[in-house]
Amino acid sequence: MTEASFHDVGCLVRVRAQVMTRDDSTGGWVPLGGGGLISVSVRKRCDLQPNSATPGPGACCYQITGEREAHVLLSCAIGRDFTYNKVMPTFHHWCTREHKFGLTFQTSAYARAFDKVVRIAMEDLLDGTVTLANTGAYHRVS
Repeated sequence: MTEASFHDVGCLVRVRAQVMTRDDSTGGWVPLGGGGLISVSVRKRCDLQPNSATPGPGACCYQITGEREAHVLLSCAIGRDFTYNKVMPTFHHWCTREHKFGLTFQTSAYARAFDKVVRIAMEDLLDGTVTLANTGAYHRVS
């Protein structure tokens, strides 16, 4: 039996923010998972070539994850359908397929750091250096 070959490059940024989801029926943003600040990170994962410690070409993907007390509240891949908007210094939102999420950051420094990493991930995707496998995937656990 072989073990799945991937390398979790790790957390590229971790911030504290309130995760919001768009309620189209009211036209407003509502807190996800009961509200409050949670740990939100952008991670990069690369699939490795067989019998090698190096990633294959186009074998990396980026994931936005929100966790509170070891419970995953948000997991969203950055894909070609990913649209990111910096609306205010401490409020950014994105959509992927029919899902819309927003972050109200604890500080503007957190917002800038998160924005920088998301834009790098989007550039990598456009350059073709990340895989399209599972892009746009959405997963939420309440």
